[in-house]
Amino acid sequence: MPRRTVCWTFLAAASTLAVALSLPAAPQSPRRTIWTGVYSDTQADRGKELYQSNCSPCHGLQLDGVARLKGDDFMERWREFDLRSLYDFISQSMPRQRRGSTNRPGSLSETTYVDIIAHIFRSNDFPAGSQDLALDAMKSIQIEGRDGPRPVPNGALVQLVGCMLRSGTGWNLAKATEPERSAFSLTSTDEEKARASAKPLADFLFSLQNLGFLGPSFDPSAHAGQRIHVKGYLTRQPANNRINVTFLSTIAPTCL
Repeated sequence: MPRRTVCWTFLAAASTLAVALSLPAAPQSPRRTIWTGVYSDTQADRGKELYQSNCSPCHGLQLDGVARLKGDDFMERWREFDLRSLYDFISQSMPRQRRGSTNRPGSLSETTYVDIIAHIFRSNDFPAGSQDLALDAMKSIQIEGRDGPRPVPNGALVQLVGCMLRSGTGWNLAKATEPERSAFSLTSTDEEKARASAKPLADFLFSLQNLGFLGPSFDPSAHAGQRIHVKGYLTRQPANNRINVTFLSTIAPTCL
């Protein structure tokens, strides 16, 4: 190649690199939580009226009745869930049918449930934003404390992945992942299965308790050495972390 061609080629490449380095990095979408203004005040106003007519007979006008919907009780029940999990629970199980009422679980409209959640959020002093909360955005919004995410609390229903290993007369989940919240105790959704299959193993160890709950035909030894997906209720104590098992399935035949 002639020398002049080489020079022009080099200069063109250098110029392209200089332009690329001078361009600002593409902005990343901010992490969305309940503290980033995910509903509007107008929506919460609508939700307040809907809450009073559908929810207050049980939960109280100030959200302090049965199963308190504000303060520490609400946060401990729902922190570390995404917002869609809260919507799914409310829309599938509320309102409880009362004498003389035609309302029953799942009987309200999608927008009614979403507006009621906006009212619950404002009642908990989560800040409002400029746009209404929408159902299709809920999977990307986390419920967490003002200081950020924390390990899930004792007693929470969780899911995790690890290696099933015998320990004396019992069974452990070794190389386990950090427990995550789950809304379904007896089964696993397609999304949960996909996430469990993609999870890399970690370094936690949990004792698997109450395996008899899985039925008389369940044989834990058939899962020895397998990578498994487990659900159950979490207890963390010094040197005695355990899962009270409600669901178990195989992810892979080995833990390699």
